Amino acid sequence: MNSFIEYEIKAAISLMVLYLFYWLFLKRDTNFRLNRIILLLSLIASMIIPAVSSSIIKAPAITENLPVFSIDFSNPTSLLSSDTQTTAAGNLPLSSWRILYMIYIIGALIVFARLIYQAIFIKAISHLSKKASHEGFTIISMSTDMVPFSYFRKIFIPSSKIDDTSFDSIIAHEKSHMNQGHYADLFIMEIITVLQWFNPIVWMYEKSVKEVHEYLADEAVLNSGKSRGQYQAILVNQAMGGPVFILTNQFNQSLIKKRIMMMKKIKTPHVAQLKALFIVPLIAGLLMAFATPQMNGQSISGAKQITVKGKVTDRATGKSIPGSIVLVKMTTKGTVVDSDGTYQIIIDNPEDILVFTNVGYRTQEMAVGSNSVINVQLEQDILTLNFVKGNSFILRENKPDVEKDVDPAAEKYIIIEELPSYPGGTNALHEFLMSNLKYPEDAKARGIEGEVMVSYTISSEGKIINAKIMRGISPDIDAEALRLTNSIKEWKPAEQGGKPIPTTVNMPIEFRINK
Repeated sequence: MNSFIEYEIKAAISLMVLYLFYWLFLKRDTNFRLNRIILLLSLIASMIIPAVSSSIIKAPAITENLPVFSIDFSNPTSLLSSDTQTTAAGNLPLSSWRILYMIYIIGALIVFARLIYQAIFIKAISHLSKKASHEGFTIISMSTDMVPFSYFRKIFIPSSKIDDTSFDSIIAHEKSHMNQGHYADLFIMEIITVLQWFNPIVWMYEKSVKEVHEYLADEAVLNSGKSRGQYQAILVNQAMGGPVFILTNQFNQSLIKKRIMMMKKIKTPHVAQLKALFIVPLIAGLLMAFATPQMNGQSISGAKQITVKGKVTDRATGKSIPGSIVLVKMTTKGTVVDSDGTYQIIIDNPEDILVFTNVGYRTQEMAVGSNSVINVQLEQDILTLNFVKGNSFILRENKPDVEKDVDPAAEKYIIIEELPSYPGGTNALHEFLMSNLKYPEDAKARGIEGEVMVSYTISSEGKIINAKIMRGISPDIDAEALRLTNSIKEWKPAEQGGKPIPTTVNMPIEFRINK
C-alpha cells in the first residue's frame, strides 16, 4: 500500500477511536476545559500516532540498494522487476492509486479553497465596516445581517441587532473566546480537516470543538456576574442571523438549546475527571496496533533467532553470483549476496522459507529447518541474441519446475509506485538494440560467443549512468555491449511518491553464432 494513503487510513482510524472515547465518556460532562484538552489531544495524537509507529520499524538492509529490474523482451508491453505491478497490500493496480490520489487532492483543494474564501470574505467585511477600539479589541460594526462572531482580536457585531442590554454580554462572550485562544484550536482543526476531509469523524470533531468553545465562553460570561436569565434571553434573541463561518467563534444560534441546557446542568464532580486518564492506554494501544510484528529486527514472539549463511553460485559454471537477493518468503526481510557470493541472514522461525533470486536466473526456494548453512546453485534464465536470424531476440526455454511453485508474493520486496519505461515500450527498445548492435568482426571470426551481463543505472533524469560489465566474454564483445547500452536514450525514470528516483537495470545477454 502506498505509504501516504496508509498514513491517512491509520490517522482516520485513530480519530474514530479517540472520538468514540470522548463521545461515550466525556461529552455530557461539564468539565469543559478538560473536554477541550481531550479533543485537541485526540486530534494531534491521531496525526502523530501513524508516523511514530512507522518510524520505530527497522528498515530491512536491502532498502539501502537501488531497486533492480530486468528487461523482458518476451512481453513487449512491460518491464518486469522483482516486484509485481500490484501494491503490497490490497492488490490495487498502480493506476487505481493514482485515481485515489487525484480524488484525495481534489477534495483537499476544495476544502482548502473554502477556508481561503471565508478568510477573504471576513477580510472584506472588516475593510468595509466601521471600526472602534474597545478594551484592547477592535469592534467591527457590520452593516450586514449576520450573527456576532470573533476572529483573532476582532469582534464582529451587526449594528442592526445590538442594543444596550445585549451589547455587554455579547462583547464578554466574544472576548472570552479570544482570551482563551479558541481561534488557535479552530486553525488546528481546519488543517486536519483539509488532510482528513473524506473522514466524517473529522466533521464531528469540528462540531464538538465549537460546542465546547461555546460552553466555555458562556461559563466565563456567567462567572463575570451576568444574570443567567438575562443572558439566556439574549441567546434566544440572537437565534436568528446570517451565515456561519468555520474559521470563527460565534454567538452561535445553532447551539442555543444545548447551551441553555448545559447552563442548567448540575456540575460534574471533579473525581469524574479521572476517567479522562483512560485516553493514555488508548493512545498506547493504537501505537502498538499500528506497529509491525517485527520491530528493530526483533521478533515479538520471543522465539530464538537463527543465523543462516551460505553461498550462491551459478549451477553451470560454479562461479559465485554477487548481488543476488535473499528474502524470507512472505515478508520484507532480506539481504544481498556480497562480492564473493556469500550471504548471512537472521531468521525468526525455523519454518521460514528463503527465496533466492537474481536477474537472469530462475528463482529458487529453500526451507530453513535446522540448517544454519544453506548453499544454493541458481539456474540461468538468459535472454539470447541471435545474430544470424536478423539479430532477433530469443528467450532460452527452461523446463518447468513442477516441484517448486514460487509464490509471487515472495518477490514483493521493494515497492516502486511507477516502474521505469522506454518510449514506445519494450518492443521499441527491442528494435533499437537489434538495429544498433554491431558484432565485433574479430570475435565473430574467432567464433567467440557466450554471455555478457551488463548492469546500468537509469538516473532520476532518465539517463543511463554507471554502465558496467558484471560478467564478460572478451574485451571487444564487452566493449560493444557497453557501447550499445550507453546508446540507449530517453528513459522515463521510475517514480516514488511522485518524484523520479534512480533504478538499476541488469541486462543478461548471450552472444551466439549459429553454425
